[in-house]
Amino acid sequence: MSLVQNYSSSSDSDSEHEIESRSYLRSANPQNESPTNDRTNECSLTIQNSRKPQDTESALSLKRPPTAKRLHVSKAELRKKRRKRKGKSPWASWSSSEEDGEATDNPEVGGSNGEDEAFNGEYTEDPEPASSSALEKVNEESSTFYGSSLVDYQGRGILHPPAEIDIDFQKEPLSFECYTPKRIIHEFEGHTGGVTSSVFLPNSGHLFLSGGNDNAIKLWDVYHNAGLLRDYIGHSKAVREVQFSSTGETFSSVSFDRTVKIWDTETAKVLHRLPFSSIPNCSVFHPSNPSEILVGLSDSKIQHFDMRIPTKQGLVQVYDHHMSSILSLAYFPDGSRFISSSGDKTVRIWENQINIPIKQISDTSQYSMPYIAVHPERRYFAAQSMDNKIYTYSMKPKYKRNPKKCFTGHQSAGYGIGLGFSPDGRYISSGDSKGHLLIWDWKTTRMLKELQTPSKKPIVTVSWHPQETSKVICAGNGGKIYLYD
Repeated sequence: MSLVQNYSSSSDSDSEHEIESRSYLRSANPQNESPTNDRTNECSLTIQNSRKPQDTESALSLKRPPTAKRLHVSKAELRKKRRKRKGKSPWASWSSSEEDGEATDNPEVGGSNGEDEAFNGEYTEDPEPASSSALEKVNEESSTFYGSSLVDYQGRGILHPPAEIDIDFQKEPLSFECYTPKRIIHEFEGHTGGVTSSVFLPNSGHLFLSGGNDNAIKLWDVYHNAGLLRDYIGHSKAVREVQFSSTGETFSSVSFDRTVKIWDTETAKVLHRLPFSSIPNCSVFHPSNPSEILVGLSDSKIQHFDMRIPTKQGLVQVYDHHMSSILSLAYFPDGSRFISSSGDKTVRIWENQINIPIKQISDTSQYSMPYIAVHPERRYFAAQSMDNKIYTYSMKPKYKRNPKKCFTGHQSAGYGIGLGFSPDGRYISSGDSKGHLLIWDWKTTRMLKELQTPSKKPIVTVSWHPQETSKVICAGNGGKIYLYD
C-alpha cells in the first residue's frame, strides 16, 4: 500500500522481503545496531535485493580484510629511495611513475625500532657514497723534497730562517716602514690550471705556500735559488685554500674533494683528516692555539674543531645562522671572536664557541664579500665586495662601516679576489679580474699603483712579505706566481 496518493511504490511482497532481510541482518550482527549502520545496511540491502535477492546470505558472509601491517624498512632502503628522487629536497618528485606508484602504494613506512625513524624534524642531505678507489686516493698522501738539504749545518730544519741572509727576520709588525713595489723580480712556475691561494710563512716569511687547480700544494723558497722546496700531494680535486697556523709548523688545505687536511709543514705528514658532506670553502687557525681551527662550508655552516679532543674528530661547535655558503673567515687578534662572510650578503661577528652572532652586518644594497682581512693595527678589517669596492669596518663594538675608507678602481665582480696589507699598515693591495696588482694608500684611499701582470688573467691571491719592506706575491688563473719588489 502506498503512503502517498498517486505514488507508485514497490509491491507489498518486496517490502515484506526487505523487512525480513533487515531483521535477518540485525540477528546476524547485533553489534551493528546504530542508526547509521541501519541506514547503511538498508541501502546496501536494497541494492542487493534489486539485483539478486538470493545472494543475501553470501553478501553478509563477506568480511572486511584485516588492516595491513606496517612495513619495516631499514635506513639503507630509505636512503636508496631518496637517492632515486630527481631533486634533493623531500618534496622532489620521483624519477619514474613506477617509483611514484610504489611510494604511494605503501604510505605507511616505519617501525617500532628507533633505527627506522628516518626524519627527526629536519631534512639532512644524504651525500653520495664515495667509491673505494676515490677514498683510497683521498687518503693517499705523498711528498717530494726538492731542496739541497733538509737541515742546515747546525741541524735546523727548513722552518728556521736562513742565517746567511742579511735580513732581520724577528722584526715586529708596525716597527718598520714599507714602500710600494715597482717591478717583477721573479716568476715561480706555480700550478697548471691556475693558483687559488698563497700565503707567506708567519713571522719570518722566508717560505710561502700555494695551492692550485692541479690538486697540489707547493712550498716555495723566497731566497737562495727562489724555487720549489717541497710539494704535498693528497687531494683528489682542486685545492680551494691553504692557511698556516700561527707558528707555521702546520697548515691546513681545503679542497673540493670535501676534505680538509692538517699537514706538518716540515715532515709533510698528515696529522688530521676532516671529511665533510658538503664542500669546504675556507679555514682559519686560532691565533694563539694551533690545535683549534674553523672550517666554513658550502652548506652555510661553520664547524669548530679542537684537535686535542679525540671524539667526533674534535668537533666542539657548529655555527649555523648563515643562510648561504661561507666565503671567508678571520679571527680577531686575541682569538676571542671571529668574523664570517657568506653568500647570503651578510657579515657576522661571533663569540668564540658560542652559536649566537653578536653582530650582523647587512644592508639591502650590500653585495657578497668573498674575502676578509684584518688590518695590522688590529682596529679595522677590510672586506672585498662583489660591487668592485673594498669596504672597511671597525673591530670595536657596533662594528660600523667607515664610509670614508672605501677603495675603488678595480674590477672584482664575479671572482673571489683576495687582498692584503703591508706589515706597517700603510698600504692595502688587491688583484682584479683583468690581471692587475693594485695598491692604495690606507689613509687617503688613493690608488698608488696599478701593475699589469704578464698573464693578464684574473689575480685572485695577494700576500705581503711580513719582514721585507716592499716584497709582494700575487697569482691567479694564469698559473704563475709573481714576486714584486
